Amino acid sequence: MKKPLKKTQVLIFLVFLLSSCHNIFAPETGDIGKTGLLYQPVMDRPNVVLENFRYAYIYRDSLIYSTLIDSNFVFVYYEPDDEGGGGHYESWPRDVELRTTGGLFRAFRPIDLIWNSTLDSSFSYMREDTLLKTEKTWFDSANYAEIVKSFQLNLGENLVIIGSAIFNFVRNPWDKQWRIVKWRDESSF
Repeated sequence: MKKPLKKTQVLIFLVFLLSSCHNIFAPETGDIGKTGLLYQPVMDRPNVVLENFRYAYIYRDSLIYSTLIDSNFVFVYYEPDDEGGGGHYESWPRDVELRTTGGLFRAFRPIDLIWNSTLDSSFSYMREDTLLKTEKTWFDSANYAEIVKSFQLNLGENLVIIGSAIFNFVRNPWDKQWRIVKWRDESSF
């Protein structure tokens, strides 16, 4: 004759069963930020914008990329002259930048962007076109920043672009978000 199981025996069995369901091959969970996202939706500092910039490139996310670019954005690059060894600077506005970057995202797999080092940075407070004060380190009243970063951009398997970029940021007075207003590319192939 079988003995009936007691409630405590059933409870101990259930606890044992549930605790033994741990998958030892599953990756450990980690902290990916306060929001649990790979990108930061609140761009309260220029370095957060650059982290999101890297995210947008690696994951080829043109929607996130478009949130990083200010409405007055200008991209500046050097166009070398093939004949005389000289050259000149060219630029394009936000709409061309978004189309060009979207094409880049569609054309290359994988894309990897590595920020190497910060070569220079400054933060300023500007009113309209007048510079009121500048600091080399962060301060909360800043509404304009310039950061020079060296980078390596790997496009696909065979194309590597190395150089530096000068980013100018503005902080929007209404939503307090930082965005890139100018990007001067100083890279070489």
